[in-house]
Amino acid sequence: MSDSAVAAPRYLYVAPDLRRAAIFEDAALAATTERHQMTIVPGAMQPIEDAAAEMARANVAGLVVELSSGLPSSAQLQLAAHVLRSGRRAWIAWPREEAIECVDDERLDSLHRHLDRVKWLARICLPLDRAAALWERMPTGLRWIYRGEFPVRRAHIHVRLTQLTMRAQPIGFAGLASRDGRRLFDGAGVYLRSDYWNAAPADDRAVQAIADLASITGRLVCLVPHDVAPAGATGAQQVVMDPPRRRDGEDAMVLAPEHYRPIVKAACQALEPAYVYDRGAAGQSAGAELSQELGVPYIFEYRGADALVREALAGAAPFYPEIYAQAEELALRQATLVVAASPQARDELIARGIDAGRVLVVPCGQTAPLLTAWADAERQRTSAATSLETGDAYKDRVQKQWNRNPIGSQHARASQPHTLDWYMEVERHRYDTYAPWMREVMEFAQHRAEDVLEIGGGIGTDLAQFAANGARVTDVDLAAGHLRMAEENFRLRGLAGTFVHHDAESLPFPAASFDLVYSNGVLHHTPNTVSVVQEILRVLRPGGRAIVMLYAEDSLHYWRKLVWLFGVRARLLDSVSMGEIMSRQVERSANDARPLVKVYTKRRAEALFTGFERIEILQRQLEPSELPKTLQRARATIEQHFGWNLIVKATKKNL
Repeated sequence: MSDSAVAAPRYLYVAPDLRRAAIFEDAALAATTERHQMTIVPGAMQPIEDAAAEMARANVAGLVVELSSGLPSSAQLQLAAHVLRSGRRAWIAWPREEAIECVDDERLDSLHRHLDRVKWLARICLPLDRAAALWERMPTGLRWIYRGEFPVRRAHIHVRLTQLTMRAQPIGFAGLASRDGRRLFDGAGVYLRSDYWNAAPADDRAVQAIADLASITGRLVCLVPHDVAPAGATGAQQVVMDPPRRRDGEDAMVLAPEHYRPIVKAACQALEPAYVYDRGAAGQSAGAELSQELGVPYIFEYRGADALVREALAGAAPFYPEIYAQAEELALRQATLVVAASPQARDELIARGIDAGRVLVVPCGQTAPLLTAWADAERQRTSAATSLETGDAYKDRVQKQWNRNPIGSQHARASQPHTLDWYMEVERHRYDTYAPWMREVMEFAQHRAEDVLEIGGGIGTDLAQFAANGARVTDVDLAAGHLRMAEENFRLRGLAGTFVHHDAESLPFPAASFDLVYSNGVLHHTPNTVSVVQEILRVLRPGGRAIVMLYAEDSLHYWRKLVWLFGVRARLLDSVSMGEIMSRQVERSANDARPLVKVYTKRRAEALFTGFERIEILQRQLEPSELPKTLQRARATIEQHFGWNLIVKATKKNL
């Protein structure tokens, strides 16, 4: 090693049991703050007696503790506290998520609160689950006594489907052939039906869909409960699956996935299909589950709200409505492509938050040409997509998410997209329904004749308010798709603005360029939030103002929905971190890319704005659905203490 070379810092990597460790070197770890995407390969682990003593003996710069569950244990937190007291740095890592998070004193306090509250919530959860399971099984148990049926483990199915839905991620098609005479899919494909209760499953639409798929697939294998069509009529190979042992009643229907899953899995492992096309049946989840498990692209046929249940039960009231709903939601979230039977069905899907780019309306007999055209358009869109090379996995996810799913667009249903009426409909929902407090708190009318920069302006809704009130505005956004729509929004309104495609961690503006820097719901998606805040400080003029919204950790939404419902009740914290739960759930209407999502306490948010003065932090945002009717009148007061948004207002010091 030359004299000028500098050795990378050494760190101690400790296994979850704190009894094994390894020394490793990493030059990049020292710059990692908050949560970051990173894979650490520590090398061979050696037994140790005491991690704290090993830290002193090895003379390392810091500690990385590997976690096997969502939260660290008390012993792991005690070790991290010891490391911080010694003046060294500490991180916790989730190898399966390829994520690492820096722990400081404030974050250590937060993790202690999480651990204590989750233990308390788990103690509450146990009797609730037992009571709910007893109540839910009573009618089923009576049927078992009367007819000899075995009761469904309803709570178990609920938890399983919830966990699978949270992990749902569309799998992209690989190796699509071009339209030069070859088939769209050169390999095998699987057509799946599991509605064994339908004695005559063949219909014109199903037969035509199979024939169409066979025409664009090298080999199509149909896994069906009965003969779907006469042999050779569709050009596909037909395999009739063995029926479930129990076939009578709703209990058998919701238990059928347990029977079909190993059959379909064996077929997929043998065929290695380019896709699984699921005809869809009430409560059936085997196709979506195996897409997730095996990484196979998944096409789901959607025929309209409750259509599958009405078909299966001949219009009778369902006994397991939540299981049917969860199975369908899993299929929709996992689907690479959703085939809708009609424009009305497509509108239903978009209203449910499904990406319009994943929905294809296919009339009977048009599967082959429309699927081929969709694939061509997808290829062109992908090749033409403008993305910044960031070198950061989290930032790439943000670009993918917002390029495909414009923020707020799911709330415009009565207007034609890309029209002024459409943008105005988004605006009305934002300020009249979603956040009535926003116009006043965000100071839209208070910056006339000032230079205003918005970081992550989305489709331009907030920035247009500043512009309409006389500000000179600039929008900088990582998502090119957002920028194009923001420009369109301004053009339709007759407003002027500057739109820049760039990463906010290194703003492309000279120092002291703006009087106000505004950012609403963006900085908690970037891994280096501290860097963005320092860039805000740099580009502000002396006396300039920053207004930034961050998600609040001490909020009703975070603890009731994210921690309690998903972390504890659905038991996701047994295996994944709160960061991963938020990544999957918070931006659910447009979360195919699963961007980074972080939450802040007021203390943590204030620490971000070191170098500013007159720091004020407000708390807002509580939707009516989050409160019982008896508390609706107090909504404005309650949200000031338990709202989902922290609004930080800070001023750059005058020279």
